[in-house]
Amino acid sequence: MLRTLITASALAVLLAAPTLAQSPAPASTQLEQSGLTPPTVLSQGYANDAEDTLVTKLLNQTVYSSVEDNAEEIGNIKDIVVSSGIGISAVVVSVGGFLGVGSKDVAVDFHQLDWATRPDGSRRWVLESTAEDLRAAPAFIWSDSVENTGAPALTSAEQEAQLAPGNPNAAPVDPTLTTDAPERAAITTPIDRTGFTNLDEKGLTADQLSGIPVYGINDEQIGTIGNVVNHSDGTIDAVIVDVGGFLGLGAKPVAVGYDNLAFSTDTSGNRYLFLNTTRDQLEAQTEYNPDTYPGEGDNQRMVITP
Repeated sequence: MLRTLITASALAVLLAAPTLAQSPAPASTQLEQSGLTPPTVLSQGYANDAEDTLVTKLLNQTVYSSVEDNAEEIGNIKDIVVSSGIGISAVVVSVGGFLGVGSKDVAVDFHQLDWATRPDGSRRWVLESTAEDLRAAPAFIWSDSVENTGAPALTSAEQEAQLAPGNPNAAPVDPTLTTDAPERAAITTPIDRTGFTNLDEKGLTADQLSGIPVYGINDEQIGTIGNVVNHSDGTIDAVIVDVGGFLGLGAKPVAVGYDNLAFSTDTSGNRYLFLNTTRDQLEAQTEYNPDTYPGEGDNQRMVITP
């Protein structure tokens, strides 16, 4: 079926229509009273597959008219519209202009974008339209933007002034608002490595390493790279793997020596680290302490054997 650009009227309904209030059914927990259905929190981790992507990897991606080599570059994904109960409903594509000057933002129905596979196995975002069609479409202007309100955006200092005092992470987590139940089985679905290729870690920077998911024996996710430790000459000594925890809180940092690490990448450019160890072995390792590591690195650093 030929995909068409979302119309201005349809977009207005999609982005501006208010959500109708509904009376919640009687519930015994705060979670149910809030209208959410368990599970809403995956405290055991999330096993992504080849069809998943992160919003950070979606932003600034180029949108093409087809998978062919001579396909037109329509524009770049500038922002994402998330609707309650729907998920991603629209993406904002910046089209035209030069170095961001003179460009125009247009909202496109997310379902019109296709994460298409090219003949060489690589993938790209495809919209069956043209840059000319997007330039002719209504411009996307957010309801509380400067264009609509005439009021400038808050500065960083003004935003901080509106924050409530105290440490928000110090408050205990209400167990009725989570699904961190001991009887719930951990998510241990192995990742599908079809199409993965080896990645030379020597060219990776600290920023590129941060956030890479870590998989252990049986290809089950056991943690995430949270930081790196450098030698005095600037080369990387170890990666700090955050293992366990809940919503990023209480995770145990473990230093893993940078030698003998096996990095991989998929056809979408996502990076992965595979370790010849288990979650239990990682959690049993001495916790990384940045204050004592310079003198106790040999004790804190976990050495991976190929």
